[in-house]
Order: sequence, then C-alpha cells, then structure tokens
Amino acid sequence: MTQFASLLLFKTVLLSGLALWLSVVVVNNLTAFRGGVFSVGSMMAMQLFDQAPAITTPLLSRRVTSEGWHRLVYGFVVIVEFVVALLLVYAALVSLGAFLGYADAAAAVGYANLALSGFVAMGLIMLVGGAWFAYYIRQEGAQITHFALIGLGLAAGLVINIPTL
Repeated sequence: MTQFASLLLFKTVLLSGLALWLSVVVVNNLTAFRGGVFSVGSMMAMQLFDQAPAITTPLLSRRVTSEGWHRLVYGFVVIVEFVVALLLVYAALVSLGAFLGYADAAAAVGYANLALSGFVAMGLIMLVGGAWFAYYIRQEGAQITHFALIGLGLAAGLVINIPTL
C-alpha cells in the first residue's frame, strides 16, 4: 500500500468513526428525547444553582423554565447533530471513494472540511448555549465535554488536511 493510499484509508476510518459515533448519539437522543429535554431544561432553568449550598447571582435572571423552550432547544440540538452526522457520512463515503480510486482526493478533503466545520460549529453552539446559562459553575463536566468535541474536530481537521502527496 502506498503512503497516499494509507493516508486516504486513515482519513476514511477517522471520518467513518466520527460519523458512526454521532449517528449513535442522534439515535440515542431521539430514543430518549424526553430525558434529553429534561437535561437541557435543568440547565436552562439553572436548577443546580438551588442545590446546597445555593448560589445567588444576577445570572439567575436568565433562567428559562418553559418546557416548550426546553423542547425547542433540544430539538434544535438534535437537528444539528443529525445534519452533521449526514455530512460526516457523506464525507466518509467520498473519502472511501477516493481510497478506492473512484473519487478525487481533493473533493474528499473538501467534503470532510465541510463536515468537520459542522462538527466544530455543533460543539461551539453547545458551548455558547451552556455558557449563557453559566453551566460551568455546577456542570463543568458538560463544558469540558463540549471543549473536547471542539478539540476533536480541530484535530480531525488537521489530519484531514495533511497533503496526500
């Protein structure tokens, strides 16, 4: 196997793994939609601020307790995840086509960059939304996860854009 082919194979595996992982996330989020609404609603209502020791802050004026808003926001997140998963699947298929000699490697990189831009944007949407509700105060694990998603997207982008000689 040439270096060119092995690099295309690695890129295909990376994109396929991300696509499969995010597809499972979408299926899980649709299957347990009510639980996801509850989780997002808890963050938006800033419920953990009320646990002992209670935290009083002017940021609590941002609380959103409407279940309708919780459903809308969670639905938006699931739609974004679904679209990004589709982009990753397509990018993985084009990358596989390039590996097999049926597609252009430059086109595969272009589609991968589109998909990974969506992936990073998804992480940033979650990060900014969580920051608005100051989730870093009592839900720092969620913030770390969102930073990790962004880092994973950036690392994948670097790998995808390694020239294929």
